[in-house]
Amino acid sequence: MEIKVIKWSKLKKTKNIKTSAGCIMGGFFYNGMRWKDYIKTFSNEVKPYLFALKKEIILKKIRYSGEQHQCGSNGVPVFNDNTRGCFSFRAWGDLMAAIWSTEEDNDYSYMDFYC
Repeated sequence: MEIKVIKWSKLKKTKNIKTSAGCIMGGFFYNGMRWKDYIKTFSNEVKPYLFALKKEIILKKIRYSGEQHQCGSNGVPVFNDNTRGCFSFRAWGDLMAAIWSTEEDNDYSYMDFYC
């Protein structure tokens, strides 16, 4: 099954992308890095979700902060297998910086999307 984002929701304690902490942790993405640097740090199990999320974020031009992701009413991606993308503030910043640094060929770090 191809993984796709089917909706955006609020943060709930449900089936999240599998990591040891329950959420994807981050804070490593710095100026000069791009998507290729970001994606290579994840397991093959997680990558389909991240590629689906990247596609959705670009399509909808989403620029949420980590706070909007965790605290907003529509900040959490829900995938077609009912998995939710749960990220720490820093990890969300990493994701957004990786996507928009690559799309805009501009240097962002995780702090640009932290809160």
